[in-house]
Amino acid sequence: MDLEILKQELLTRWKHAFNELSLLPEYKAKILTEKYVPGFRYDLKDYGTQAFMLPEGKIFPEARAREINDYHFYGFGEDGKPVYTAFRHVVNNINWEGYYSYSDNVVEYVEYCITEHTQIPSCIKRMLYKDGRKVGWQSLLVNTRGSANNYSGMSADDMITDMLEDHYSLFISIEEYNWENDRILTADGLGMAPGHGEYQYRQDYTYTPDGQLDAIRAVCETGTERLTWVRPDDTLNVHALEEEVAEKLAEAIVDTLTASRIETPLSLLEINYHEIAEYIPSLSPRSQAFTTEISRRHQDEDIFDLIFLSTEMDHPYMPIRTEKFERPFKQFMQIIEREEKWEIAAGMLRKVAWLLTTNKLYNRLPVSDDFAAYAIDWESDMEEFERILRECGVVPDVISSWQEKGWL
Repeated sequence: MDLEILKQELLTRWKHAFNELSLLPEYKAKILTEKYVPGFRYDLKDYGTQAFMLPEGKIFPEARAREINDYHFYGFGEDGKPVYTAFRHVVNNINWEGYYSYSDNVVEYVEYCITEHTQIPSCIKRMLYKDGRKVGWQSLLVNTRGSANNYSGMSADDMITDMLEDHYSLFISIEEYNWENDRILTADGLGMAPGHGEYQYRQDYTYTPDGQLDAIRAVCETGTERLTWVRPDDTLNVHALEEEVAEKLAEAIVDTLTASRIETPLSLLEINYHEIAEYIPSLSPRSQAFTTEISRRHQDEDIFDLIFLSTEMDHPYMPIRTEKFERPFKQFMQIIEREEKWEIAAGMLRKVAWLLTTNKLYNRLPVSDDFAAYAIDWESDMEEFERILRECGVVPDVISSWQEKGWL
């Protein structure tokens, strides 16, 4: 198989799905049993494993559970496999519906964002088989699952063109699996992410001594590596896991800063992330000399942009070495991604910032008296910045001082 051909096949399938909304009632009619599950389950990436048919989490068999927060409805056919799902956003009441189809060569999930004016195919996942073995994976996800896009009055062709030309609309993942004997050893991959463009990668599979898949590590064409899956540890408590990740990530951040040639004492440390897309943060440290000079040159002025939004050329973002936290972090994020509880991931990063602010970088680097670390996604958090500073351990007196100096 060729990755580019697989990508084009996926895009063609997605385009056809714009004309197949009418298939939803057909799959809904196949339902014989129902379940109500917290968050997303029955992910096709797990198809063929125990995890697909035995998802974790409490299952509520009563219809009234549809009204409980964001529980997802799943309908199952005569063979016990899911055939239909429906869920809604509890704040804006946007609805999604999807269906599953099965054949010897392709297992497929197709989902639609059901809005007042559009019915965008928001997600397509396909597992490809040959001679009973899975040989390929195709996945397309519209950013925000299609809920943030307003295509009122546009034709399907115009919507497709608009999303394909917009570099922030689609997540795409294509994989070809390489087998040796009875197990997958590697996979060749092609990905696309909003704002990052297209990239290629390889995945290495490792197994426990008793033959269980233990971890999958991706190696990008740039040479960077990242765990993309780890075997879940069912004995872990998610709250304890969150604490462990926050503490280890805070330590890794200080390790990164101490190993770098940065000007000290530090005045600010930006811990930058991108909601949903990236929670391994990048760092932008600002020295006390920098903030003092900006304040001196712009007295009685609003200098928020100069202090906090300096260009990346002035303060390039620093990557963090992940060795200390990558496995518990991936276990934690697998739970977050499954439940789509992104606010918990953001809260974990605020906890990291709180640890660094209140402990003054554990006294491993000189910092100013009003030093603050803060975790921020400027695209989504700008209007809440002062609240976020408080969550990150910045005390009211410091915030008041910054307001007087024109920082806020």
